[in-house]
Amino acid sequence: MANRASERERLALKRQLEAARLRLKRELGRYLACLGLGTEDLNAILYQQMTRDIAAAGRLRNSLEKLGGYPEWEPELIREFDHFAQALMEGQRRARLLGKEIDAALEDPRWECASRITGFCQTMNPSGHMASGKNE
Repeated sequence: MANRASERERLALKRQLEAARLRLKRELGRYLACLGLGTEDLNAILYQQMTRDIAAAGRLRNSLEKLGGYPEWEPELIREFDHFAQALMEGQRRARLLGKEIDAALEDPRWECASRITGFCQTMNPSGHMASGKNE
């Protein structure tokens, strides 16, 4: 019974972490679309922006680190980014380029689930059962 509860908790933590990843990926894609450089190759645009001497470069590198590397951009997300950027007024687009939405996604408390999942996995013994702390 405890194992089932632990497994449910682990799965819930994984879902929370995936939600944080998706939020960051979406905010990153919207940011890149707002640059006005197109959306054909978002990872190339991301790389270009990270190598520039701009304030956003560190934020973009942190995003890549949290995402575990360059994201795969699904076609439906790219369409969403295009529509999003096209619907913005110029002032809204410039405000988006300040990166506050990416900062918020980077600070999402659900990222803490990653360390909780790691800690959870460390309390499991090789057979997948909770370790008791005793010599088994």
